[in-house]
Amino acid sequence: MGKHILLLLLGLSLLVSSLQALTCFTCAKINSRGICEHGEGCCQAKPGQKCASLVSFKDGKIQFGNQRCADVCYRGSVPFGNHTVKMKCCDNRSFCNKIHV
Repeated sequence: MGKHILLLLLGLSLLVSSLQALTCFTCAKINSRGICEHGEGCCQAKPGQKCASLVSFKDGKIQFGNQRCADVCYRGSVPFGNHTVKMKCCDNRSFCNKIHV
């Protein structure tokens, strides 16, 4: 009887862990005020995917950006004159790719 309960608990823990999928913000076009203009929603990251955001700044102000679930994602900033492109990848919690204005 004890083995059956142990197997049941193991099965339930596996089920619960599989239900905790990574959810990310999606937006195809974020404007200069940080507001999504097109394609707003959420995506469920597939195995191996991360939440991603890409934002272009000029003189420290947002020009445009986007958010998505991504297979390939780089983290960091690329400066080019008075422009900077910031890329963020995360998978530590759902909605971690929020863009802060």
